Amino acid sequence: MRRSLSLLAIGALTALAVGSAAALNVNGGAIQAGVDQTLSCDADGVFVAGWGLEADDGTVRSVRINGIDGACFGNALFVRVYDGSGALIGQGSVDPIDAVEESVALPTWPLASAIEQIHIFIEGSAGS
Repeated sequence: MRRSLSLLAIGALTALAVGSAAALNVNGGAIQAGVDQTLSCDADGVFVAGWGLEADDGTVRSVRINGIDGACFGNALFVRVYDGSGALIGQGSVDPIDAVEESVALPTWPLASAIEQIHIFIEGSAGS
């Protein structure tokens, strides 16, 4: 299966949008976007559509995941963000997925400048 990955970064915020359990390190500062095409319920993958950045304190309150295929509806969506040392600094989930775009709240409000990686997981039996 052909696989394409790319990145999304906003200013100092660098993140990797991965629509499976795979994890890759990210280095760079350019604004980029893309998909991973390995989901069993979503043949063309998902991507990070945007970040809920709080300008007053530089924290990220949420992340929007888009491109979710209807076959994934009913599954659970998990997002985890990590700092440069690989430490988990934020996580959230939506269960069940019921739209092509979901906003996932990050209750710990990590600093945007600290985020180096994002891992996105879709789990469940719908569409498999």
